[in-house]
Amino acid sequence: MDVWRAAQRMLAAGEAPVLVTVIDARGSTPRHAGAHMLVRADGSIAGTIGGGRIEKDAIDAAMRVHAGEPAQRLTRHLVRDLAMCCGGSMDLWVEPAAASRDALVAVARALDDRVPCELVTPLDGAPKRVRAPTGVRRPRVDGDEFVEPVRPPDRLVLFGAGHVARAIGPLAHGVGFEVVVCDDGEVVDVPSPPAWASAWVDSFDPADVERAIGPLGDGDYAVIVTRDHAIDQRVLERLIGNDALAYIGLIGSRRKVERFRARLDAKGLVDDARWARLHAPVGLAIGAETPEEIAVAIVAELIRERRR
Repeated sequence: MDVWRAAQRMLAAGEAPVLVTVIDARGSTPRHAGAHMLVRADGSIAGTIGGGRIEKDAIDAAMRVHAGEPAQRLTRHLVRDLAMCCGGSMDLWVEPAAASRDALVAVARALDDRVPCELVTPLDGAPKRVRAPTGVRRPRVDGDEFVEPVRPPDRLVLFGAGHVARAIGPLAHGVGFEVVVCDDGEVVDVPSPPAWASAWVDSFDPADVERAIGPLGDGDYAVIVTRDHAIDQRVLERLIGNDALAYIGLIGSRRKVERFRARLDAKGLVDDARWARLHAPVGLAIGAETPEEIAVAIVAELIRERRR
């Protein structure tokens, strides 16, 4: 869930949610620093910090803030305090989102513009502030402040709009990818882009794609699932030399992959190092057969790569 845009929408609608943030986690915990949850005045939530007793305590603390208590730090050992089976402890920061409205709006705007930033939360209850990146790679407590890098969502560029692509799209969107679909429309007729697609480009040509959405590079994942092997090969030839891509995946059998390697070798387009970056056949080997199963295998592999 995009907590920043969700918070902005709630505030714009006149709601005053309480924001719960995991600021530190030690040992085995369900979520780690940087996990967020919004708690509305009726106790309903958006997002999660892990469920179970720890989330119940967090919601209770948020309701106290709704009732007028100040922002507060909540520390819980999951075994000693909550009788959960996880063996770690979590520190939470519970604060009214409205107190940091300007910062939350600025973060949402930065995400819309795909500009990275850092969000600084003073742990004395003062409003959050936004600053340019300083090199912080992971959320952490720094003295009396919690600092978290805010980056645009990783972008998944799907080359193809057939059954597999349309199964991948909503699944990838649901786990936080910004999904772009690229297809020339000769076979698949889509009257309007689905809700899970941030953009629809009427071309398989990566040059056209870059003109439409900007350069493909760091933070971008490309998956080639077009209707035709020849199109797959043309797209791969254009992408394989882009060392800035976070991920390139190609659907197909091992025999197809071997043939593509031989053809790209003959053209002098790849070496062993570049070919090793290619995920082909794309997806985890789970015996997937249907489009929906194949989508699960591919998105699972995307998550694994993103978490590395």
